[in-house]
Amino acid sequence: MFISYRQHNARRADIVEDIIAKNKKRYTDDKTSFVCLDAVQDDLPRADLVICRDCLVHLSYADISRALQNIKKSGAKYFLTTTFPNLAENRDIKTGDWRPLNLQQEPFKLPEPLEIVNEDCPEKEYADKSLGLWAVSDL
Repeated sequence: MFISYRQHNARRADIVEDIIAKNKKRYTDDKTSFVCLDAVQDDLPRADLVICRDCLVHLSYADISRALQNIKKSGAKYFLTTTFPNLAENRDIKTGDWRPLNLQQEPFKLPEPLEIVNEDCPEKEYADKSLGLWAVSDL
């Protein structure tokens, strides 16, 4: 699936204010805006697609659950996020740490993604790092 985002409005968000400030200066135009928000606690803007790359891997199971509930509340149709499909077992962490996640394994048990794209991660132990696309109704 390919989208010409130049034809659509894009609101990009991050929890890190410095990243938002830099991106506002470099990339803001009439179709692209940047906001600082927390996917766990803040209401998400209405969108057809929520792209959540390299975010859930930094959250505890409890915070992932809250973020997924927020995405459902947003009214979005689709959810694109980082997943590691070859990972056999997930482990919980403290929010702010990092670990790979397979969203099809416990405790998430999401169905097979509608689409999956391998990111060609150069780190051999994470060669399966991918972006998976799910219908929000399947979360």
